[in-house]
Amino acid sequence: MMLSRERTRRLVQFASLLLSNLYFKGWLDGSIFTGRTKIFPIPGLHCYSCPSSVLACPVGSLQNIISSEGFLGGLSSGRADALVILGILGILLALGFLAGRFACGWICPFGLLQDLLYRIPTPKFTVPATWRNAKYAILLLFVIYLPMFVRRVPGAGGDPWFCKVICPSGTLTAGIPLVAYDGGETFQLGFLFSWKVAVLLVILVWSVTSRRPFCRTICPLGALWGLAGKISVFGMRVDDSCVRCGKCRTVCPVDIAIFEEPNSAECIRCGRCIDACPVNAIHHDTGGEKVARGR
Repeated sequence: MMLSRERTRRLVQFASLLLSNLYFKGWLDGSIFTGRTKIFPIPGLHCYSCPSSVLACPVGSLQNIISSEGFLGGLSSGRADALVILGILGILLALGFLAGRFACGWICPFGLLQDLLYRIPTPKFTVPATWRNAKYAILLLFVIYLPMFVRRVPGAGGDPWFCKVICPSGTLTAGIPLVAYDGGETFQLGFLFSWKVAVLLVILVWSVTSRRPFCRTICPLGALWGLAGKISVFGMRVDDSCVRCGKCRTVCPVDIAIFEEPNSAECIRCGRCIDACPVNAIHHDTGGEKVARGR
């Protein structure tokens, strides 16, 4: 019996979570895996410092390079360590140009967590569409500008600001477990840790009441992939047979009316709209017309 699209997506999400967390020993002794696979970023938000993680976080990798001492000079002179950022950006943008935010819907562990939390029975609330743009500001400010230009010590490297003050995945899968392991002896339990825990709790509770709020309003990876996805090879198509009933929006994890925004930068290519369409008007599309015709 063929698996449904949604069940297949869920299996892929859990498989991605498992395959990126194969260092089980880390949960026993509080260590962090530093093997060769850590040079490769997972296509999703998953902290490098998670005790079981065997892959790197693309956002963290970008910030660590951008914030390094002499990054701009090294980039202009072709210094090897500075040029690594081009490789990371190349990997991320290649995914976006190929299939937009596909990784958000099928691979990202934090996306899976939000999907599961939303299934908890509670009153549900929509996220205003105007809030979508906040993630682009976060990408520019916390992932690029602050790590590149803000230096607490002149001449020294900067900080990975998104990881340091926002990232809920890092707090949940790395900060809290590592602090719990050694009782805070190694990791300082000051204002910053309390702030990060508060941010995490707000996002977790918000995820129970709204569909993927972090993905839609905060995630810098989603912003980057969404921009690339506007011209991606693999997209969505809505045929003339569409009756604009709105069932696609009812099931959409990011609250898109696909007949109005078939080429939306928010679309995570999950395919739930395809299965919900009563007239089979919605399709995955490769290289064809992605903009719905007017009715």
